[in-house]
Amino acid sequence: REIDEGRKTVHDVGTLALVSWKDSLFSHVERHVMAAVLQLIERQRNGESVETSLLRNVVESFVSLGLDENDSKKTTLEVYRQYFEKPFVHATEVYYKMESEKFLSENSVTEYMKKAEARLAEEESRVQMYLHVSTHKPLIHTCETVLVKGHTEIIWDEFQNLLNQDKQEDLYRMFSLLLRIPEGLDPLRARFEAHVRKAGLSAIEKIADKSAETLEPKIYVDALLEVHEKYNDLVLTAFRGEAGFVASLDKACREFVNRNKICKSSTSKSPELLARYCDSLLRKSPKNPEEEDLEEILNSIMTVFKYVEDKDVFQKFYSKMLAKRLVNDTSASDDAEAGMISRLKEACGFEYTSKLQRMFTDMSLSKELNEQDEPEP
Repeated sequence: REIDEGRKTVHDVGTLALVSWKDSLFSHVERHVMAAVLQLIERQRNGESVETSLLRNVVESFVSLGLDENDSKKTTLEVYRQYFEKPFVHATEVYYKMESEKFLSENSVTEYMKKAEARLAEEESRVQMYLHVSTHKPLIHTCETVLVKGHTEIIWDEFQNLLNQDKQEDLYRMFSLLLRIPEGLDPLRARFEAHVRKAGLSAIEKIADKSAETLEPKIYVDALLEVHEKYNDLVLTAFRGEAGFVASLDKACREFVNRNKICKSSTSKSPELLARYCDSLLRKSPKNPEEEDLEEILNSIMTVFKYVEDKDVFQKFYSKMLAKRLVNDTSASDDAEAGMISRLKEACGFEYTSKLQRMFTDMSLSKELNEQDEPEP
């Protein structure tokens, strides 16, 4: 009755027991309890098997002591946070600082990243096993700070080696770890861009022994595509298509497509060679690829076209070659011609392709009229 009347110093039996325990005994034993708990957790981190139900019971008791004496139906986490979470997170920080420094002094960076990844997964599981859910954020933040942020320079320095050796699994692991901390990926994006640009320039140098005039367009375009395909796959797999790495890839490709050894004599060489390659594919020839293969090749050509800076030069060469194919009736396929114009329109807009479209439409109309005028046999 007194509880119902709002007497704040009067509690039900359960609440009274907790209040008495908190006021009379808790302050005398909490340090000893926490010392024992932290020791158990350290043993578990060291690989020993411990009674997790005991740890869970201790956590629940700390949470239950956070009762609201004004309302027995409410609880707060003040006691848990002050007497359990705070020393627990601090002990975690100390433990992983010592372990990470020792492990790195005895092992490679790639092995350390595996260790850090495993430790972070362990701490996620620890929250599920016996910690209060509210501890997840401070615990994981502390682990990320110690295990990743505390060793970023060493991790960053390993990036180039992994790129050189194409270690995609390790690159993904590095990406995943550094993604956890603010600005952790910034240096990698810059180094990735430089690496791709260098790879592109090197690929063109290998085929640049011939002059640009005698260089087969297919060889040139294939060299560009090979580099793009390799590192685009890397971005999609190891870096999960992250926007910053996509931007770095695009910047690097734009550089080596427009400014390489073949382009030294003239910046128009890339768009010209690309247009010539299109012509070789769309012109009648015994070497014409099958329709499905042609579609795939034309799609890949558009990948290179995206990076060409002087698209007007491409249009000029493409327009001349299209006119020759149409006038001389040497187009391999009207559908392929229309498809390529459609691709260019999608990439650059109606105005860019209006002349090409008009030429193609006029020639198609002329063909139809000629066919109609032919006398029947």
